[in-house]
Amino acid sequence: MARQKVPLSRDQQLLSYISLLRYGSDDPLHQGPTILTFKAISQLTGVKAGYCYHLLKQYRSPASLQPPLYHRKRLRLRKHHVDYLLSEDTLKNWAHLSLKQRAKFFHRKFPELKVSSSSIQRLYKKHNIRFKLIQRIKKVINFEDPQYKTWFMSIVEDLEKAQLHNTPVVFLDEAVFTFNTFKSKAWSSAYSSIKVNDFAVRVKTQALIAAITLTDGMFEYAIHHRSIKTEEFQAFVRQLSNRFESKSFTLFMDNLSVHKTNLSKELFKELKITPVFNIPYSPQFNGIESYFSLLKNEYKNLILQKVIKGEPVDAIQLIKTSIGKVDDKKTIKCVKYGYDCIYEQLKELKK
Repeated sequence: MARQKVPLSRDQQLLSYISLLRYGSDDPLHQGPTILTFKAISQLTGVKAGYCYHLLKQYRSPASLQPPLYHRKRLRLRKHHVDYLLSEDTLKNWAHLSLKQRAKFFHRKFPELKVSSSSIQRLYKKHNIRFKLIQRIKKVINFEDPQYKTWFMSIVEDLEKAQLHNTPVVFLDEAVFTFNTFKSKAWSSAYSSIKVNDFAVRVKTQALIAAITLTDGMFEYAIHHRSIKTEEFQAFVRQLSNRFESKSFTLFMDNLSVHKTNLSKELFKELKITPVFNIPYSPQFNGIESYFSLLKNEYKNLILQKVIKGEPVDAIQLIKTSIGKVDDKKTIKCVKYGYDCIYEQLKELKK
């Protein structure tokens, strides 16, 4: 059987022979005087003198002393490569990486193989992996932690005191209404994009501060431009106090900075208000959070109706109309849901 032809650069016998002729040793690391010229070596081997120099340089280079990691013809994604690229852990860990960055990280994991960003994209498409929005998980509070457990028990104690002394409990919070109701993507024909002139219906950002109770549903609200500042918050608290004829009541709210300023604390003492601050990342305890969800759904429906009909949009009037569409029965259910979540958490702690 005839010997398979091997490229000269891979012919180890030829390379070692040239080294032997040149230096008197086939050791690539040998350092010593030269014996034959490349012209003489060319006459003995039949290889051009310049190419003999190139082959010997390659033979004695440090890279040539290391065995190749792989064969060029075997550059294929194996099953364990594909499993790694498609695994949930890899997709999760690479969530913030581009396709180009993913190719680099893959090569770090498997040095014997390189893949391009387009190869990863085709692999994803083949296995029905799509480019989607990342669902960001909020922090989960561990109520067994002494800090949060003490905080939660103080909330329960304040609510029970209010119930014992027939003191009204008001649930307060703020919500922002923006132009984000409209989608940024739409179906259009190939090689063109839908152009919409929405300047006429551009909605200015409005902030709503509202208070609901278990007996009245929607109790009081105020609308301001962009955000709620300390002065506006204090004015709203005074409105609530006037509604209760300056009698004491309990105010359940989140940890917004305007709620905890020194001016706000002095106002609470002046108006005989018991502030109860909710635990961070626990919106389920404040029933007004559920109410705002219903309210914003009504707001979105109203604003889209205006856009479809081509009518001018008055954000403030739409917010007021949306408040009227959410009846007090639903609002009271939202408050009850907040109480239920508190008592369910209390049961778990007692267990």
